[in-house]
Amino acid sequence: MVIQPGPVLRRRPPARLSACPPTGTLGYRSQPTAMGAVVPRKPPIPPSSESGFVLPLALGVSMLMMLSSLSLLTVALQGRLDQVNQAGRGRDEDALMAAAQRLVGELNRRHACLLSLPLSRWPQEGHGCASLPQQEAMVGEARSFGGRLLAWSPGPTEAEALIEAAPAVQGGIAQRAVFKVVLHSDPLRAQSPRLLGLRGVAP
Repeated sequence: MVIQPGPVLRRRPPARLSACPPTGTLGYRSQPTAMGAVVPRKPPIPPSSESGFVLPLALGVSMLMMLSSLSLLTVALQGRLDQVNQAGRGRDEDALMAAAQRLVGELNRRHACLLSLPLSRWPQEGHGCASLPQQEAMVGEARSFGGRLLAWSPGPTEAEALIEAAPAVQGGIAQRAVFKVVLHSDPLRAQSPRLLGLRGVAP
């Protein structure tokens, strides 16, 4: 019995991978794995356009906060300065009012004849109740009553007086003030000095 040889089976060579892997459905290339499966490669994430605005925005917010803080600080300092000025003005007014009251008291007690005379006529016509040294004590730098009288202009029912008080501190600004003083006759007396306004002058 003769055995006929069967057909010879040939093995097919394995398929070669292409140098350029096939393109996936999303438009990017796939990458083969060790097991032969094709895994699509993730596309690169494009840089966000918003990242370029983060730094300028942060700088803008920082500048705004700094300006707000400076504004608040300026307001606080201005308020403090106003309080200091108001307190100093109050002290000056008190000192000048005290000087005006002492002057009026001195005129009423010892120099009533001067009440009806302007200050410019005191040396010539005021000898009857006030000597020149006494007049000098009221108008000179001695400030015998806490200030000095710079002007006295009497009228029928009131007089206007300009008084200067000594500076509150050495080297400070001397303050002057205008007062209205009520005049009464029979006997002639002065009372109720009323402050009209301050006039600061250099020392």
